[in-house]
Amino acid sequence: MSRTPALRSLTFLLAAALLALPGFAEPAKVVPRHVLDQIVDDDPFPLPRTKTSYELSLPLPEAIRGAAPAGTVTTPAEYDHNAGLLIRWGSFNDVLTSMAVGISTGDDDGIVYIAVSGSSQQASATAVLTGAGADMSQIEFLITPTDSVWMRDYGPRFVSEDGVRTMIDHTYNRPRPNDNNFPDFLAAQWSEPEYDIPLSHGGGNFHLFADGEALMTDLILDENPGLTEAQVEAYYQQYQGLDLTIVDALPQWFDATQHIDMWMFPVRTREVIVNQYTTEPAKTIADDTAALLQSRGYTVRRVDGWNAAGTHYTYTNAVVFNDIVFIPAFDGYPTENAAAVAAFQAAFPGKQIIPVDCTAIIQFAGAIHCIVMHVPEVGAITIFLDNFETGNLSAWSQVLQ
Repeated sequence: MSRTPALRSLTFLLAAALLALPGFAEPAKVVPRHVLDQIVDDDPFPLPRTKTSYELSLPLPEAIRGAAPAGTVTTPAEYDHNAGLLIRWGSFNDVLTSMAVGISTGDDDGIVYIAVSGSSQQASATAVLTGAGADMSQIEFLITPTDSVWMRDYGPRFVSEDGVRTMIDHTYNRPRPNDNNFPDFLAAQWSEPEYDIPLSHGGGNFHLFADGEALMTDLILDENPGLTEAQVEAYYQQYQGLDLTIVDALPQWFDATQHIDMWMFPVRTREVIVNQYTTEPAKTIADDTAALLQSRGYTVRRVDGWNAAGTHYTYTNAVVFNDIVFIPAFDGYPTENAAAVAAFQAAFPGKQIIPVDCTAIIQFAGAIHCIVMHVPEVGAITIFLDNFETGNLSAWSQVLQ
């Protein structure tokens, strides 16, 4: 059964209030390594996050310009309350299993929405997830063709338009038509409004904060050569209600994607984690961005990132889902892994930190943030939860009236 905020709003308000009480929520299950090692991918030759050599010769679809939302638009941050998480099954199924099991067992109401190619793949995914300990009552499948695992880059961005959850769709900057069509499928499947922002874009090159600030790298200008920086910023204001800042990208030889989610991670409003490097020019670019944010009043935490043998290793390509934070871990780097766990524990006190083995996926120029898209809860529930945390009783009463 498809779950919508309208159907579960009252019960969820009560459940959220109970879960916010100290000691109420159960910890998420962590799938044992020997179980994950037995999981087999449907597609043993996944597409990388970057273009393949063949794709370099193909034209990209033209960006579509649709009308901007007419109502008041705000974009929830990833650290705000989320109703669900979108993933695509088939590649790196062990990584996906770690997160699906964690969310379905550690979050009382979070839904993991899984895109599958058909009923056969759904049955296979169900068997894997059940065997790993997932709560299948919190797993929902979406049957539709897709090309790759990189849901962050082609999935829709969700906004609130006058309190109604709405999708903003960009043109995927890869010649992968099934991926590019996924937001259209989802908007029809969920009967949610959809607006086309006229940009060729990969969604991982984007981070935002709940106060309306957002950042991306200047890759966006390379991908949209007919637009100025001011025009791109205006689009984000019109379509997502955000004040965008465009910063320098890491060089492509250091980070093949040049996406900001490979070296930055929002913690909460006015707090962020930024990678620190020893190699130039990555060091200067990250340090300059950290200094810019500090000048705006941000608390900036740092965690190590590095390039080894042409692969960019990063811990900031992480996923926060309500009270759970998934972070990458890499074989052969125990000291660095432990330091990253400590850094995220300090940044997210009270949340459960779950390392996810990204040794294989990082070779394809991405990690766990790249393969998910948050599905936020918008409207009354967001107001309720925000004010529950601050003890604003008058706001609660207004919501419940």
